[in-house]
Amino acid sequence: MSDAKPEFDSTPRAALSRASDAVWHPTLPRDVGERAPLNSGNTSDALLGPKEDKLVELTIEIPKSIRKALRVEAQDRGMSVDALVAMLARNYLKR
Repeated sequence: MSDAKPEFDSTPRAALSRASDAVWHPTLPRDVGERAPLNSGNTSDALLGPKEDKLVELTIEIPKSIRKALRVEAQDRGMSVDALVAMLARNYLKR
């Protein structure tokens, strides 16, 4: 066995960079519509995931044209009308 030390390579190496999906915990599913990224910085969030809101029933009256537009938009996005309305309300309220 040789006792020779390897030569030191002084050429600079590329710096480390953060991956584009670094805010997601690697063991959690990436259902973007259902789960928010883990950027709160709490250890419990990283281990358990964000707390999910309890779903409640909401009954409203809307014009037929809006209901039709919601159905078309939900079908185009590949989601249910309920999920679309929840997403739109969340975005409107910024929560």
